[in-house]
Amino acid sequence: MHRRLRTFGAPCVLAGSLCAACGASSPTPPEKVTAVDAAAADADVTNYQLRALEARVQAMPEGTQRDYFGGVLAVRSGRFDEGITQLTRAVPRLRESAPTRAALALEALATAFLAISHYGDAAQAYDDLSAHFADHLDRFPHDDAALAHVLSGTPPPTIAWQGPVRLKTAINPIGLRVAELMVNGAREQWLLDTGANQSLVTRSFADRLGLKPLPGVVRVGSGLTGFQSSMQVAVLPTLTLGGAALQHVAVGILDDQSLRIGIGGNSYQIRAILGYPVFRALGAFTFTREGEFRAGDAERQTSGARMYMRGLTPAIECEVAGRPLLFTFDTGASSTDLSVRYYELFKHESGAWKKEAAESGGAGGTLTQNIYRQPTVVIKVGPATVTLNEVSILSARRNAGIDILFGNLGQDFVEGFESFSMDLSSMIFGVAPRRQ
Repeated sequence: MHRRLRTFGAPCVLAGSLCAACGASSPTPPEKVTAVDAAAADADVTNYQLRALEARVQAMPEGTQRDYFGGVLAVRSGRFDEGITQLTRAVPRLRESAPTRAALALEALATAFLAISHYGDAAQAYDDLSAHFADHLDRFPHDDAALAHVLSGTPPPTIAWQGPVRLKTAINPIGLRVAELMVNGAREQWLLDTGANQSLVTRSFADRLGLKPLPGVVRVGSGLTGFQSSMQVAVLPTLTLGGAALQHVAVGILDDQSLRIGIGGNSYQIRAILGYPVFRALGAFTFTREGEFRAGDAERQTSGARMYMRGLTPAIECEVAGRPLLFTFDTGASSTDLSVRYYELFKHESGAWKKEAAESGGAGGTLTQNIYRQPTVVIKVGPATVTLNEVSILSARRNAGIDILFGNLGQDFVEGFESFSMDLSSMIFGVAPRRQ
């Protein structure tokens, strides 16, 4: 096969242009968007009602509001280049007239730059957000800002294809999909984790890999438990996955105990995780029931469930009881957890649920919390239907990523299919029914 080389992301904004654009003040052109329409779109942004937001954006005339709402929608839809273009136009005109929107626009802009690994541009956007609009956010993303600063001098990753990716996978003792890789002469099981914002390794494994941490420390939290851990960052020169060779791969380095799941003799040590930037580099990929991970020659997904992004975590649009709901999808979770938003939406049915104490594990440790357990949840994903049993429901906020959408779908969500595919270019999630 001929060799292909690709660098990810749009060309960087011209030097200084983001700062200059954000600091400029130009009059906002008159727009025919009513206050009611704009308020409804603001609520859609806050609540991640992205289908509704899409319809409103399509009805908006050209101008600042369309650039703002359309830019946020584009970033949350995985169209990062488009979002960068629109938000860069919108921010200067929002700075004085709508500071809360300016804050959300800068946060989305920084997220987009981080997603395409343009770390310096992301750091610049986070600096602007911190200096001028941090008070207009419920929570400033200190961890993402710190990561962008630590990596601000590193180039984005590239990928060279010499053939397809065919990795044999296995289920580890905690029920998660892993693949054995040889990296820098060190052989290890790597967890294939669509729910990880970044690739991660333990400190002891980083030593085996010969990684030298960059200056700086990042505080990161688990999306499920909310526990915080201190992380250093290094750049892996080359990561080979079958016929794909990735270069300049950023990896977070955590203390070993931060990736140890469970307590005492029942604990399991995770040593390495492949996260979102690697999956985005591969573009489209498939997990099969027989235990294979495929990428590089997969057909693009044209039908299935739509995907969006919650930060750097893919989310799938599913249907429950006739309602379209967004759930993150995490192959690094063995089971599905439904969030406080799900509880609030369906709590009128809670009389049929069981209440119990349950333990959840993630980076940083485990958490025991009272939950509800719903005996049966029927979820429609594209044309397929999934029935989950004894699903946990959180009735209170965890101050973690799971609070934002309606829950986190784990391995149990896909175990009944012959395969499932994620296309991070078309943003489509597809499943193949099990063969009889």
